[in-house]
Amino acid sequence: MHAIAEPITLTEDEIVAITGYHRAAYQLARLKEMGIPAHRRPDNTVVVLRVYATTRPTAETAPEKQEPQLRLIRK
Repeated sequence: MHAIAEPITLTEDEIVAITGYHRAAYQLARLKEMGIPAHRRPDNTVVVLRVYATTRPTAETAPEKQEPQLRLIRK
């Protein structure tokens, strides 16, 4: 059984397809809005690990919402 190895990072074309932008600054901003971790390389290109773009977080891994702690004030 041989699995086809996918690259560990997204290609530049895939990042453009996800974000709709060609400029690194706009790509980073759009990826941040989507909650996808990304970094800028020294050559000014964006790197995104494939696992962040191809998997969806489950409800168990999502942080719990904290409810506000309300105090009753009586006069």
